[in-house]
Amino acid sequence: MTDAPGTRQNRADIGGYRFVDHVARRAVSSLSHVIGVKNVTRPFWNRWRMSGIDDETLMRFLSGIDSIDDWPYAAMELVDAAERELGTATTHPRERRVELLRRLSYLAHMAQWGSLPMTDLKREAYRKSRDYYIEAETLVWGENYLRVRVPFDGHEYAANLHLPERRPGDDGRGLPLVVILHGMDDTKEEHLATENGLCEAGFAVLGIDGPGQGESLILEDRTWPANFHEIVPAAIDALAGPYGLDANRVGVIGISWGGLWALKAAAADERVAAVYDLGGPVDAGRWKKLPYFLKSKYGQVLGIESADDLPDYQTVFSLTDPEVLRGIRVPVRIVHGAKDPLVKVRDKEWLRDTLLGTRPEQDVSLLVYPDGDHCCTGHGAEIRADGAAFFARVLDVPKTSRLAA
Repeated sequence: MTDAPGTRQNRADIGGYRFVDHVARRAVSSLSHVIGVKNVTRPFWNRWRMSGIDDETLMRFLSGIDSIDDWPYAAMELVDAAERELGTATTHPRERRVELLRRLSYLAHMAQWGSLPMTDLKREAYRKSRDYYIEAETLVWGENYLRVRVPFDGHEYAANLHLPERRPGDDGRGLPLVVILHGMDDTKEEHLATENGLCEAGFAVLGIDGPGQGESLILEDRTWPANFHEIVPAAIDALAGPYGLDANRVGVIGISWGGLWALKAAAADERVAAVYDLGGPVDAGRWKKLPYFLKSKYGQVLGIESADDLPDYQTVFSLTDPEVLRGIRVPVRIVHGAKDPLVKVRDKEWLRDTLLGTRPEQDVSLLVYPDGDHCCTGHGAEIRADGAAFFARVLDVPKTSRLAA
């Protein structure tokens, strides 16, 4: 299949690659031939399990392909089989149809795995993931699920909004809102379990693909700007009034790269009342030390053709700016895995200690899972419960009780 004109690829020729990077790039494909895709992709297994892929399906799929190159074709065969099953389920109860639709969305999401290059097949898989998600959530939530658009920097970005059964006005206030900012290779549809869990706990939940993410990147070729975090106040501006949300009770979950943007959003806009940082980098801009696949992905999501085109390091890649840190005055819950290969625990300890060093009375905590990987993908249910409890506590605090500057 050919690629659409103007659509950015995962670049393997970006300036700044070292010889070892090129060797590693070729090695991933060739190594999967030798030791099997299962071993190469092992670090991602828990993430796919969190997305609703059962072990039997996952292992059958991984065992049946010879290399990473076969990935999208074999995954789409799973999608085709699931679509045939859905086609026979027209007379099944609604619950069964919802189950099949959600499974299809997850399978199609796996088919367009974020680490794969941009191709027409990847775009097709993403569209299926998005459309099956929309159909399932409309069946489950009715008018309490909406597909919305958030205007930001001259473009509109697609988002999923779930509203809880409790309508605004029950306690004289609008609904508290939790915004989910996901990472570099996620899509908004991947985080359905978190959205549903928080919505059932009484929060309005917004999952969005900002510039350089998911739908905006894959289908619209929108890349990440340095001011990505400003999409949070843009969402508050656009949605609070029409949907009865309390603009002063907004929490943000930042997943992986999204953790950095969530904290920057809190520093930039006082309406962000709490941050849940799951695996966010503190200082991710050391280009020469990054593994090749991250350099390649950076090239895609940032829209760069050369290392010379990298945006300002301090602006985009780092949380170490003292002015930004001083601006984070809200409750912060940091959750991290001790075995995270990308972000070290000592970085998150530094973040906690720095925030508390500025304001000892600030509500800042760090939870480390000793066996946790990047974003603690093996602890999804625990983390969803912890996040819901955190936001239930801190988003009920009136704005006037926040810490002074």
